[in-house]
Amino acid sequence: MDPDHALLSRLRDMAETLPGDVSWLAGPPLRADGMRDLGERLSCLGADLITRAGALDEIAAARVPAHGWLPECGPDPRHRLVHYVGRGEVRLGLIYYASCGAGCFPFYGTDPAGKTVRHKRCEKCVKEAYRLKSVPSAPRDSARSS
Repeated sequence: MDPDHALLSRLRDMAETLPGDVSWLAGPPLRADGMRDLGERLSCLGADLITRAGALDEIAAARVPAHGWLPECGPDPRHRLVHYVGRGEVRLGLIYYASCGAGCFPFYGTDPAGKTVRHKRCEKCVKEAYRLKSVPSAPRDSARSS
């Protein structure tokens, strides 16, 4: 069974059994063993979901081009702007949020034909990208040279 399918099966199982577990736990008396068992199940499933989300994020991050510009998720491909997502991008699934707040598709940015250069750049993102790139780097240790 593929790992994603197994993870979703565990999630569905949890969704089906959780109401009964909560009802059993809520009735007097409170049981430490039941709380511990449910807590361990939730923690284990949560950790596995977070781990898989991290792996999916890495797949998406690998698609972001080095220049950091991606087209927005607009309905008309001919009129999309490209936005600056940079390297400190915020992701929501496969969609990245640009510095101006627009949602962008990462997979358009990896087009070997350079599709992103055919789109007009967002003015807010140009200003933000310029601001971020013009920040001076940390000074080198000049005390050693004297």
